[in-house]
Amino acid sequence: MAMTEKKGGSRKRNERRRNLITGYAGKWEPLFEKKAAARATAARVLSGVSEGVKRAKNTGGTVRVTYVIRSADEEPEIELEEIAPQKDALDIALAAAKQRGAERVAEILKGPEMLSADEFADEIGATRETVNRKRKRYEILGLEGAKRGVRFPKWQIGDDGQLLGGLAQIFEALNGHPWAVYRFLLQESDSLGGRTGLEMLRKGMIDHAVGAARSIGRGDFS
Repeated sequence: MAMTEKKGGSRKRNERRRNLITGYAGKWEPLFEKKAAARATAARVLSGVSEGVKRAKNTGGTVRVTYVIRSADEEPEIELEEIAPQKDALDIALAAAKQRGAERVAEILKGPEMLSADEFADEIGATRETVNRKRKRYEILGLEGAKRGVRFPKWQIGDDGQLLGGLAQIFEALNGHPWAVYRFLLQESDSLGGRTGLEMLRKGMIDHAVGAARSIGRGDFS
């Protein structure tokens, strides 16, 4: 009899324990589910950040990552958007100036006095290769544009068919910049008595022209 009562009491205690465990499990289950959903959301967010970083690195630009979380039960929506850099007034002005400069260069190079290498070579009785070599040695002025290639001003050839003297020194004074040389040769200068560098070279006044060009190269005046 005593043994029977002991077995019956053990069964009751086991049953109460199972009920207690089941009750606790029922209470904790929603919490576990919420934590799992939160972890999934966090993983999705990190995935979006990683993708945004990769795209920014590949494009070299700025990428905006936007998340839309409607409820805890739904995965967040992720949008990646490349943002164009904003230009301030200075950027816009510089871009406009650059465009005007490109248009002016194109206008100059299509002028009737601008010759191709072959045409210039015919004028001085030389080959195209000779013209290119002299250009590299700064004995001939060649101007380069985006579309028309290199053009050679015809006015650097004298009436006797000889090239303009002193040109290499002018190049040296102006740091080897062809367009700076072009401007100096055609622009009137106060330091040259209102005359152009081209006029001075044609008159054989090379030292005066080179001195004025060196002052410009040093930034003494424009």
